[in-house]
This record gives sequence, structure tokens and C-alpha cells, in this order.
Amino acid sequence: MPIQKSIFDFEPVQTFLKVLGKDIEQYFGAEKGALVYLKPDGVWYAEALYQWLKGKKKDITISSMEDDGTDLEEGKVRDRKVLIVVNESFTGKAHKRSTEAMRARKGHLNIKAIKFAAYRDRPGTADFAVDQYSAEMIWRKGDIDALDLKIIKLLEQDGRSSLSSIAGKTNLSSVAVKNRVERLLGRKILKVQGALNMDRFYSFVAHLHIEADDEAIHNLIERLEKFQEVYQMVRMVGGVKLLVCILVQNLENVDEFIEREIRPVSRVKDIRVEIGELPVDLQPKLLRVLE
Repeated sequence: MPIQKSIFDFEPVQTFLKVLGKDIEQYFGAEKGALVYLKPDGVWYAEALYQWLKGKKKDITISSMEDDGTDLEEGKVRDRKVLIVVNESFTGKAHKRSTEAMRARKGHLNIKAIKFAAYRDRPGTADFAVDQYSAEMIWRKGDIDALDLKIIKLLEQDGRSSLSSIAGKTNLSSVAVKNRVERLLGRKILKVQGALNMDRFYSFVAHLHIEADDEAIHNLIERLEKFQEVYQMVRMVGGVKLLVCILVQNLENVDEFIEREIRPVSRVKDIRVEIGELPVDLQPKLLRVLE
């Protein structure tokens, strides 16, 4: 008869708890906590964390969801600190979609904080990670290499950098840098464009949580996508169906935008507003509608 193993007998689970356990325990502190694993492969680490934290007398719940927030048991995250758990975050997509879906619920569920944990992570994405993919592994072999990534990073810092300046920082010749930049542009991997300094024009952001039927949401997206101040829209599940993020100069701008652009759309049931600081490294426009 085969011997049934405990979840703690598996080496990756042991490593996950050994490397991240104390930091995650410190994150929850004395607050009530919630572990939310992304289906399907986050369950092993979340379940191990759940048992481990319960053994330390932590008030903790566990649930699951798709990376877009579908199937979340909202009652299990209400009034708690949340940790989203996944096995791997290779491209960063799961991190982006799941944290945005959770942030959209933060206000009405009174979520205290949101963080993300992965066994193996795309560099610089997860709050807690055992290991990271190298930058080169994120891309398909042959598409891009470490030197390409360094050139892109230098251009992100200063889009007016000369070829000779980049060459000096990459140990390449100016001709080699020129060839690489042209290849990246030609394959649409790199895009060079001007960007407004948004903090010169706007003071803060407003997040508009909108409840409406599907037809109204469709009409709102078509109506709002033309506005420069709308920098993000996210379709949601549950009561709130659309999150609209806008840049504003003052509170009056928020009221004016709602009355002028949202209220006229029929079958909008409710609008809830949250105000915050300007996002870090905000890209100037453009609208991103996340399905």
C-alpha cells in the first residue's frame, strides 16, 4: 500500500516555507489574513502556508480565483490583508491581472493590503519569491538577449541617449548598437515615443467603480476611450463591472467628468469614487482595456 505523504514532505513546499514563511508571517502581523491562490497550481503553496500559519494561531482564510478575479469568495477576503499565491509568474501577466482585480474590490471589501507571492517570479514583480527567472528567459530564444534588454533600459531612462553613449555603457560599438536598435524597432519589440510629464498637468487620480449592465459597459468603453485623462479601464466581475481610472487636477474635475461623460449613459446603476496619488511611472495614455 502506498504511503500517503503530507504536503510538507514535498521539497518545493519545504523551500517555499523556509525562504518566505517568516516574511509572510511578518506581513500579516496581528491582522486577519487571507490566502488567495490562483488556479490551478498555486494551491500547494497556499495550502501549506495556510496550515503553517494556522499552527501559529493566525486568523487566516484560504480561497481561490482565476487571475481576472473570477470565482473569488469575497467573504473570505473582507476586512483582511490578502496574499495572492501562485507557483510561477513567468510573464508578469498573472501578477498584473490578479492584483488589479483585487484592488478593484479593495474599497467595498475593506481589504487592508494586497501582496503577491510566487515560487518563481519574473524579476521585480512579486513581493515574495523563492527564485527568479533571468531576464533573458522571459523572452523566446532568438527574440531578445541581455544586451538588447540593457539597451532598452537605457532608452527608457533617456530616450535621447546617443548611440555612442549607449555603446560606452554596453561595451558595444556604435554600429552594433545601431543595428540592434533598428532590429528591435523593425520587429516591433521596441517603440520610441515622446511622453508628457503627467505631474505637470494633473494632481491626482480618481478610480471610478461603475455598476451597470453589459450594454452600458460597452457604451461607456466606446465613449471614454477617446479621452486623454482616462489612462486605464478594467472590466470586472461581480457588482462592479468597470473600473475607470482618470487623471484630474481637482475634485471638481471628478464631479464634472462623471456628470458630463458617465451619467448620460443609460442603465448606469451606481458609481463609487476613490481618490489617490498619481501612479508611479505612469505612461501617458494610453487606454488599456483588460478583458
